[in-house]
Amino acid sequence: MTSLRDSRAMISKGKEGIVNPSNIDLQSLPWLPLEEKTAFPSKPAIYFAIDSLGNIQYIGRSSNVRARWGKHHKYAQLSLIGGVKIAYLFIDLPELLPEIESALIAHFDPPLNMIRTDANEGDRIRSQLPLVFKLKDVRLQRGLSQNELARLCEMSVTNIQKYEQQKMKSIPFDTLALFCEVLTCEPRDLFEKATNIKRD
Repeated sequence: MTSLRDSRAMISKGKEGIVNPSNIDLQSLPWLPLEEKTAFPSKPAIYFAIDSLGNIQYIGRSSNVRARWGKHHKYAQLSLIGGVKIAYLFIDLPELLPEIESALIAHFDPPLNMIRTDANEGDRIRSQLPLVFKLKDVRLQRGLSQNELARLCEMSVTNIQKYEQQKMKSIPFDTLALFCEVLTCEPRDLFEKATNIKRD
């Protein structure tokens, strides 16, 4: 278990701001499976959502982690990924949480920190930063035509085309889950930063 003293040693604040996040040993942090959110600690912390391959999917902060995860806006997305654990970096000075969180997000660049949930539109995801929905790329990798994908997903070819042409402003969670099931992939496989896409 990582103590508050250990946390202060790994991240501190001085004239240069936040100390290098690479000093954090994620393997040494305490953690619990995502499904055990009612057992999360009631302490100030930075939390890391880590998938079964050890990839950080999301980073957040809260003065009370258990209360924050009582109804977290990323729970559905992380549940789709499966095998996610939440690791905590306890911070005994809550006023440092926003700056530490920003530094860690900038360093680790978690994919789900690029996506926000719009509560006004229900269970949908909307891009906060420029993202490309790589449905076409993954479909072609699976050797499927638009007609075949539409049939497997029980939706119109027109809607498949709109998703592939980035014409949909948001994606319902159940639709994303369906694409993942049919294409045997994970949500992160279907998104990429627009800046990482090379155009011919």
